[in-house]
Amino acid sequence: MRFSRDERGVSPVIGVMLMLVATVILAAVVSSFAGSLPSDESKAPQLSISAEAKSGDSIIVHHESGDPIYLGSIEVRTFIPEGTYADMSYKVDMSKVTEIGNGNGVIETGESFKINWNDAFATSAWGLMAPNPGEKVTVEIYEKGGDKPIAKTTTVVRP
Repeated sequence: MRFSRDERGVSPVIGVMLMLVATVILAAVVSSFAGSLPSDESKAPQLSISAEAKSGDSIIVHHESGDPIYLGSIEVRTFIPEGTYADMSYKVDMSKVTEIGNGNGVIETGESFKINWNDAFATSAWGLMAPNPGEKVTVEIYEKGGDKPIAKTTTVVRP
């Protein structure tokens, strides 16, 4: 079989360039479709809190700044980082939390809510597992069902 030098075809350079153009167009179409997909994620509230803990009485959580928080849409957890009950964590029953504010279930900047001491910590057969005066307690606020705190503060328990 003889090959003639006159036969012409698409050069490899032009073929590669055509494939690149097709890839870029396909990427642009996919990107524009994916970028326009609706997102059902809501933005977590942003806030700053502080707390006061008085042994045997209560923990008062102060909303220092940020978005208002709806008591019905959050979870509060206490954590004892040191002392007798170190590493104890407890999810507070929100139905027992008392609002210190305008009474509408919304805590805004400058307002607070109160957790009774006995409702803030777990109870065992040996009694309440709460930090002693001088030890620390951490208060964390989560969106209901969330796994990362949206606000967190640590305070020393006063006598």
